[in-house]
Amino acid sequence: MAMRQGLLSKRMFRTGQAVPLEGLYEDLWGCCLPLLRDVSFPPHPTMGDSKWSYKGPLGMGLPHWKRAAGKEAK
Repeated sequence: MAMRQGLLSKRMFRTGQAVPLEGLYEDLWGCCLPLLRDVSFPPHPTMGDSKWSYKGPLGMGLPHWKRAAGKEAK
């Protein structure tokens, strides 16, 4: 897995492509998002289509707003 993460950190992904590995991704405009595997890379809210790079794993888990509905953050 570490080798795969190393390779992903050197690769750029386009808006609309499927996320290959869940983790933290950053676009060319500096916007960082936690993304789950198999969702599509979103466009930047202001600048539109962008390119994304892998920044690392979701070490602390998902933010409370990404957790399943019905479960409260503690």
